[in-house]
Amino acid sequence: MKTLLNLLPEENKKDIQRKLHFRFFLWQIFLLFALEVLYMGILVGTYVVLDSQLQSLKNMKQQDEKVRGEQTTLSLYQQKFKDTNTSTEVVGRIEKNHLFFTQVFSLLDELLPEGIVVDHLTTKDYTVLLTGKATKRDDLLTFDARLKESLCVENINVPISNLFSQDNIDFQIDFGIKEECLKKSL
Repeated sequence: MKTLLNLLPEENKKDIQRKLHFRFFLWQIFLLFALEVLYMGILVGTYVVLDSQLQSLKNMKQQDEKVRGEQTTLSLYQQKFKDTNTSTEVVGRIEKNHLFFTQVFSLLDELLPEGIVVDHLTTKDYTVLLTGKATKRDDLLTFDARLKESLCVENINVPISNLFSQDNIDFQIDFGIKEECLKKSL
């Protein structure tokens, strides 16, 4: 058999019970405060992580905008290069098919003897018509022979009426120039 004797007075019992309740309440507050600190730590940690992620996204956005700007600049330069290449290609095709009629003057400068003066020169397609004066018939025949020897001249037409006079001959000659001779630059 067990006997429990409680020899404490009733006031002390209530005092002990109050102290026990107070300790329990204090323990509850401490636990609540610790949970609050833990919760705040989690919130602050989450805030720091989210803020750093936000900063990283902003940096990535700025870098992306910078790269897009550079790509835009690069595409503008590429378009300018394409346009320039197209223009150069067009100019090259024109230059390739360009005829240098100054070649006719160079050829005449080489072939004309001293006694011949050309006073009129006309071109149509690849045909050249010359009119002028020759001091002697031999000068005109020399000019005719030089034209026939030239590699750039073809279809020489010297009318026989040019050869009737001996001195001070008004002449007219027409001849063709080969296309490849006109395409050569000086």
